[in-house]
Amino acid sequence: MEHSILDDIPDLTTYQSFTERYFTKRYVLNVNDIPNNDIMIMFHSNRITLITLAPSHFFFKTDGEYKLNFTVGNIDRLTNSVKGKGKKGGQALHPKSVVCKVEFDNGPSFDVLSCMKGTLVEINEELVKNPILLKQFPDSDGFIAIILSSIAVSEANKNEMLTHEEYVKNFK
Repeated sequence: MEHSILDDIPDLTTYQSFTERYFTKRYVLNVNDIPNNDIMIMFHSNRITLITLAPSHFFFKTDGEYKLNFTVGNIDRLTNSVKGKGKKGGQALHPKSVVCKVEFDNGPSFDVLSCMKGTLVEINEELVKNPILLKQFPDSDGFIAIILSSIAVSEANKNEMLTHEEYVKNFK
């Protein structure tokens, strides 16, 4: 009986990305009462969260060149520096903290809020060089920031936000 090496190739149509496998997606809709200003927050079991734009965000329907500006007031989020296991020195965030501003060349811009309390661990600096990642891969390589919060805060935030199933029902 002959065995073909092609039989050993897995079915890639059911392959899930890293974030799909290890993160739980939650959503905040109409942030700051702006229609379709929707944020997706992906929670990992180790309390790390990724902040990005939800698929329903108006950004994805807007054409034109854009950049991400991580200077918020007198704070440059790109200078955020954390040290050690406890991530000491990270910038403190609260739910209304602006993480960045998305600025279109043709004029309009909008703020991306953290939507939760925590410590800014890292900004995705790749978005500065390659902002198209935000539009192409918002739930993987195009994430905006990594935030760390306490277990209690993380669970409380997660429970207040829409689950993926609830989010999908909103758009059917």
